[in-house]
Amino acid sequence: MFAVTFYSMFVNVDKTVYCLLACIFLCPVLYGQSNSSSLRFDAISRDLGSIKEADGSVFQTFTFVNTSAGQLTFGRNSPSCSCVNAIFTRESFGRGEMGEIIIRFNPTGEAGKVYRYVDIYSSEGNFLVKLSITANVIPEERSVDEQFKFRITDNVYATSDHLNLGYTPLGGSVSKKISVINTSSGSVKVIARPRAASSFLSTDHSGSIAPGETVNIEFTYEIPEDPDNYGIKKDIVDILVDGVRTPFAVNTSCICTDHIRDRGSVVPDLVVSPSLVSLKRKLLTRSFEGHFTIGNRGSADLHVRAVETEAGIQININKGNVIHPGESKEIKAGSLKNAFSVFLITNDPARPVKEIRFNYKDN
Repeated sequence: MFAVTFYSMFVNVDKTVYCLLACIFLCPVLYGQSNSSSLRFDAISRDLGSIKEADGSVFQTFTFVNTSAGQLTFGRNSPSCSCVNAIFTRESFGRGEMGEIIIRFNPTGEAGKVYRYVDIYSSEGNFLVKLSITANVIPEERSVDEQFKFRITDNVYATSDHLNLGYTPLGGSVSKKISVINTSSGSVKVIARPRAASSFLSTDHSGSIAPGETVNIEFTYEIPEDPDNYGIKKDIVDILVDGVRTPFAVNTSCICTDHIRDRGSVVPDLVVSPSLVSLKRKLLTRSFEGHFTIGNRGSADLHVRAVETEAGIQININKGNVIHPGESKEIKAGSLKNAFSVFLITNDPARPVKEIRFNYKDN
């Protein structure tokens, strides 16, 4: 509201003067946090505090000033997940104009502390800013039927068949649980067993469940302090009931990264452009190829800890590559597939994992 009133007061003022006035009246904070030479924000990260899942989506407004030399037009935005997105009050802003970007977060299915962000790009495809929110989500109370939606057998049900355990650093561990209920009139024995031998994943429950009772099965990833362990870990855990393997299984995953510590201002800053790459078809080989640029706008070396992708994807960036401050590198990827993703795990504390999606559209 303040931004709208301020603009209406000075709409006829020369834009250069208006920009100076904005700098004076808004406060030093607005010009103290910069993610781009084109924009200055009042803040680029906000803590929403405790919010209830039952209350639905929440909205957070980020105010900015266009400090570029001319017109700025927003292009696409790249959210960290489907639960968050950016809403632009306008697409274009003249030099010195103020504006707002609204971040919408849908907490459905979330619980506990969450961190989400949206990367904002210009219409030319240039990275502008990463706007992020944190929140403590209080889950909605649900009935037994709503909680235990996943059938193991006719009388045994679980709360989930997927567990994303999030980030864990080298030498660290992370755990999550699912709950299992027995709706039969007799006791059942439940065993959780990884389908393949895993050096990292363990499960904690193997025993009987009395009629009407609920037990928790805990899944834990422990990552030894070894640089070879960086990257995405995935496992499938079979559930056995009374000694018989059921069709039900739990898919688990975690991402091994660096220790995310507050290292002040001396950190790398990963920039990828674009995050959605258009593939071109090569006529002779019938394969698909695309490219993107990885850059480091920070003040410390950017180390590529791991490159995760599907089999058959050729890409010219590897584990161990280093991007020095101010440098950038063009990356090419090719495949016989017309759609795929590449995940970069780096030592950037703000975004240790970055997904780059590749897609072919036949025009």
